[in-house]
Amino acid sequence: MLMKILQILTDTNVGGAGIWLLNFLKSYDRKSFQVKVVLPKGAILSEEVNKLGVEVIEAEKIADKSFSLSGIKVFKEIFSKEKPDVIHTHACISARIAGRLCGVKIVNTRHCLEEKKSFPKKNIYRFINNFLSDKVIGVSKAVVENLIDDGIKKEKVHLVYNGINSLSQISNEEKENLRKKYSVLPENIIVGIVARLEEVKNHQLFLKSARICLDKNPDLRFLIVGTGSMEDNLKETAKALGIDDKVIFAGYIKDVNDITNIIDIAVLTSQKEALSIALIEAMSLGKPCVSTNSGGPCEVIEDSISGFIVENYNENVLADAILKLSYDTTMRTKFGEEGKKISFERFSISKMADEINDIYTSLIGKGR
Repeated sequence: MLMKILQILTDTNVGGAGIWLLNFLKSYDRKSFQVKVVLPKGAILSEEVNKLGVEVIEAEKIADKSFSLSGIKVFKEIFSKEKPDVIHTHACISARIAGRLCGVKIVNTRHCLEEKKSFPKKNIYRFINNFLSDKVIGVSKAVVENLIDDGIKKEKVHLVYNGINSLSQISNEEKENLRKKYSVLPENIIVGIVARLEEVKNHQLFLKSARICLDKNPDLRFLIVGTGSMEDNLKETAKALGIDDKVIFAGYIKDVNDITNIIDIAVLTSQKEALSIALIEAMSLGKPCVSTNSGGPCEVIEDSISGFIVENYNENVLADAILKLSYDTTMRTKFGEEGKKISFERFSISKMADEINDIYTSLIGKGR
C-alpha cells in the first residue's frame, strides 16, 4: 500500500516554498508514496503541479494565511476525507493544528531565517512548534541553528538542503543575441544579481559597489533580474550614482536559465538569506559567485574556492571581490568549475527527495 502524503502550501504566488515543492514533485519515490497537494483556490502553482501528474486539492479560506479558525475547519475536513499518513506543511499553523486534532503525523519545513524572539514570545513559539510538529526541516545549517535557537527540540530538527534543477548551457550564438538585446558589448563583463527587489536583498549595496567598481573598470555591466517594491527606488539610486547607463534592469523573468548563462560573476547582497537557489543555479553553470555573509550562502560558496564571502553592508569589500574576479579570467574559470562540482554533489533534487522520503518513512513506520 502506498503511503499517503499531503503537501500543504497557502501561498497564492510562487515563492521559495513553491519552487521547493515543484522540485520535490519531480523526484519523489512514486512507488512508495502517493502525494497530493493542498493549495488555495486560484493559486498560480496549481497548473504547474498538475503538469507533473500530481493531484491538487483546492481549498477556500486558506489563501496567504498561516493561521485562522476557518482554516483549521477547512483542513480538518480535508484530512478526514483524505486520511493522509503524513502532512507536510510550509509554515501553515492552521494545517498543523488540524493535523494534531486528526491524529496525523506532521512535518514542517522552514524556508527562511526568522528574527530572534524574546521572552515571552519565544516560550510561546517553542511550545506551539514543538507540539505541532513531529519533524522540522531546515533548508540550511543556518536555518537549523535558527530553529534550535527558537527552542525546537534538536531531535526533531533535520537538515535537508534544497535541491535544484541544474541550468543548461545555451549556444554561443544565443548568448551573443541575448547580450545584444541588453546592449552589452563583447568586451563587457556582466555582474549579475537574481533576486526579488525587496529591502532584505539589499540591492542598494549592489549599486553602491557598482559605482566603486566602474570607477576602476568601466567595462563592467551590472545586471539586475527581478521585480518588487524597491524597483523605482533602485532605479533612482542608479541615476543618482551616475551609473544608470551601466546598470540593466531586466525585470521579472520566469525562467532564468538563459539570462544566467550570460552572467560572468553572480552576486548576492542579502541582509539575511536561508540558502539562495539563485547562487546554486549560477554555480551549476560554472559561474563564480560573490555573496555577503548573510547566513545560508556561506554553505553554498566555499570562500576563495568557488567564490568569495564578504563582510555584509560593506560596499568596498564587495567591490574589491568583484574587481578581483573581473581582472582574473583564470580565477573565474577555476571558481566556476569548483562551484559546479558543489552544486551537483550537495544540492541535487534526487538527494533532497531521498532525504525527505527517509523522514516520511521513519514517521510512518512508527505510526504503523
